[in-house]
Amino acid sequence: MEKVRNVLFSRLQMRLNELGYMTAMVMLISTLSVGFILHLCTITQNEREFLNREEEQDRKESLLVLGMKDTISYITKSGSAATEQTYTYEEGSVTSVIYLQSTDELKIKLNAATQTGTRIAATFYYNVVKGKVTKWGEELG
Repeated sequence: MEKVRNVLFSRLQMRLNELGYMTAMVMLISTLSVGFILHLCTITQNEREFLNREEEQDRKESLLVLGMKDTISYITKSGSAATEQTYTYEEGSVTSVIYLQSTDELKIKLNAATQTGTRIAATFYYNVVKGKVTKWGEELG
């Protein structure tokens, strides 16, 4: 049975080869294979870029949160207002500028830069009496 199947397959293969279809089929299969591999490479590259952007966004957000915490800590320890502080972290650096908004509230502007040079800015308002952040906003730049 196996021998009959092999004989039929080889006769079919020889007939297709005589008619010139084998070359076309091999070229079609090769083209589809190369196209599939290129498609996989493109998908992999896009995923890699997406993950890099996500990591950069996480770095920026963590810089702002660390800068906010250190600025609040500085305000509670020193009690001073209207100063400028710079904090350096593993992810980058943050500069905070403290403005006296009212007797109870301070306006703090944070400017952060990651190690890769990406910049982000945020402004938040801190109520000294309550010891709470009342407003928070980010301006990307």
